[in-house]
Order: sequence, then C-alpha cells, then structure tokens
Amino acid sequence: MTRQHSTVTIEVPPSRERRLRRIAGTLGNKNFKLFWIGESTSQFGTGVSSVVIPLVGVSVLHAGTFAIALLTAAGWLPWLVFGLPAGAWVDRFRKRTLMIICDLVSLILFASIAISAWLGVLTIAQLLLVAMLAGLVSIFFRAAFQAYIPLLLQKDELADGNAKLQASSAFAMVGGPGVGGAIAQFLGIAAGVIIDAATFAVSAVCLLATRPNKSDVKTSRPKRELVQEIRDGLRFLLYDPYLFPMAAFTATLGLGLSSTDSLMVVFYIRIVGTSSGVTGTILGLLGAGGLFGAVISARLVRRYGNARAMLICRVLLCFALLFPLTTRGVGLIFSVGWFMVTVGLISGNIISLSFRQARCPAQIIGRVSATYYTLTYSAMAIGGVFAGALGTCIGIRPALWVTCAIIASSSLILFFSPIRHLRELPEPAPLVGG
Repeated sequence: MTRQHSTVTIEVPPSRERRLRRIAGTLGNKNFKLFWIGESTSQFGTGVSSVVIPLVGVSVLHAGTFAIALLTAAGWLPWLVFGLPAGAWVDRFRKRTLMIICDLVSLILFASIAISAWLGVLTIAQLLLVAMLAGLVSIFFRAAFQAYIPLLLQKDELADGNAKLQASSAFAMVGGPGVGGAIAQFLGIAAGVIIDAATFAVSAVCLLATRPNKSDVKTSRPKRELVQEIRDGLRFLLYDPYLFPMAAFTATLGLGLSSTDSLMVVFYIRIVGTSSGVTGTILGLLGAGGLFGAVISARLVRRYGNARAMLICRVLLCFALLFPLTTRGVGLIFSVGWFMVTVGLISGNIISLSFRQARCPAQIIGRVSATYYTLTYSAMAIGGVFAGALGTCIGIRPALWVTCAIIASSSLILFFSPIRHLRELPEPAPLVGG
C-alpha cells in the first residue's frame, strides 16, 4: 500500500507581505544593510561622546564656557581650510577604502583620550587637538559617505536608504547621550570615550564586507586640475537655483545649531542644575524628535511632494524659541522646543539629502557634497566660537535666546527661494561649464 503525503503550504497574506517588504526596504540589500549597521553603530558612539567629551571639560578639567564652546568649534574648524579640496580628492579615490582609513584614524584619536584619562594626564589642549583632527578626518569621511550611498542603491531607493540612515542617527541621538551620561557618572569618562573609539572599528569591519553595486573606481587626474575641479563643484552648487538656497539655509541653521549645542551641556549643569546622568537622559529624550522625524518624512513627501514637505519640516524650527525658557522642575517642559527642532531637522534633512544625491551627476557628487558641507560646517565652526564669546559676555541664557532666534529664522531663506512655488523638486541638473 502506498501512503500519499499531502503538503500544506501556508502563505503570507499579500497585504502583510507587502508591508514587510516596505518596512525592510533597502535593508533587503545585503551591502546596504552592512553599511547601515556599521554607520548606525558609529553614530551611536558619536551620540555617547557628544555628552562625554563636554562633560570631560566641565566636570573633570573644570574648563570655562569659552573653552567648552571651542570643543564644539574645533571639530568644524578644518572645514574652513580643507572642505573644498577634500571633495576633489574624494572624487579621485575609492570611497570605501577612504572611509575605512578614516574610521581607523578616528579610532586611534579617541582611544588616545581614554588612555590619557586613565593615566591622569588628560588636558583641555589634548581634547581640542583631538577634536580638530577628528574633524579633519570627518571631512573626508562625510564627502566619501555621500558619494558611496548612490553606489549601493538605485535612485528610487535613495529616499528610503537615507531615511533609514537618518532614523538610526536619530536613535543614536536618543540613546547615545543618555548612555554617555550614565557611563560618565557610574563608570568614568574614559569608558565612555573608549566605547566611541570601538564603534569606529565596527564601522570599518562592516565597510570591508560591503561590495558596491556600481563601480567605485579610483581616477587619476593631473594635480594641476585640482583647482579646476574645486571650481566645478563650487560653480555647480552656486548656479543651481535649488541647491544654493538649500546650502545657504543649512549654513545659517548650522550657525544656530552649533552655537546652541556648544552651550547646552553647560546650560543644563550650571544654569538649570541637573546632574551628568540627568543631562544625558534629557538630551537623549530631546533627540527622540529626530527619530519621529525620520518616520514621518516619507509620508509627508507622498502627501505633499518633496518641496512642500521640506518647507513644512523647516517651519518646526521656530519651536527653538521655547528652549531658553527651560528651568529646573516644571520648567523643564520648555525643553520640548528642542524636541520639535529635531523633528523638523531630521525629516527635512532626509528630503534635502535625497534630492541632492539624485540631482548631482555621479562624477561630481563628491565635490558638490564637500562644497555644500564646507559652507555648513564652516558656519558651525564660527558658531562654536560665537557662542563661547557670547555666553561669556552676556551670560548663557541670554546667549541661548540669540542662538535659538538664528535657528528659528533660518527657514526664511527657503521661503524666499524658488522652492516655495514647487510641489516637487526637479532632477537631475546638467553640469555647468562641462
């Protein structure tokens, strides 16, 4: 007798299957998933050090307001000199190799802080030097980072990929500062810094495992063409009717954000009166706005179009004016103003970044990205020094009123640009002057 076995197949309902695919999105791409894991880990480490490094200056080295603000400015100062040529150099090299080198150098730099702290020889001068060198390395990493993403994803996948990267960055803003504050309070400063150093190793390993879908070639050009290449990237950005106002807005916003960030830890500890652990927790909760912004950006684009959605996101920056009202106890509720700022910041950044990656021709994207970030981060370098001087002269809370007013008013640049007439931003753009 032959026994027949019947096979029962359980099918996932199509609607549920589509939802699962939509949620996974670009994470279904093995190479992008590895890239995302590495960068998410590194971003979390950066979130930890964003609290730990200022706490070193405030609680361990007892540095003044101006010195603490300089710590923020030092990370952006290299953009003033190296930002523009970095873009041309990045376009000459393999992006993955360059990012791995940057990760390893960053690991060494931050590990040196932990070692010095353990030995009891850490100084504010070393902190400033490491911040400046790490900022220099970051120039090349960021330019290569923006040029590498389009090598992993198709154009129609860029928005989803950027949303996932921004979501993990926002999560790092939520968890990183809280973890950093707790580590600093219970395990010591050095432990927090060494965690950040270790995350660069994770990023390097993940990059080693990725394989771009498009050619990541090294190009050889005569050195005399460097100036012309820089000029091409600058001209492309300055003559583009949409990218230029976005860059001007981002630079103005960067000035306000950097100024405010430079004063934030000092404000909570010395003015509001919170402890290191509580300060880290508060900053983490405020960063949760970025996570929410990453979630809603795609929905806003589908409903309103990317141009209008970006303007809607930037209106939320006006909530920055609530932040200086923060006081101890019930007055902490005014910190919600910064929560709303991070919502508008991250959701708007996802939209503008995806547009810039799609609009720029592949052969020039490194230079355009470097030019864009040079304008932004140079303003952030100025913002750190500006905040330190302002906080020293008129006090921390009055200085926050000024810096938050800059943030709130920055979006006016977009509302007075051609973007205000559009529902969808156009792409791609032709090269200016070849």
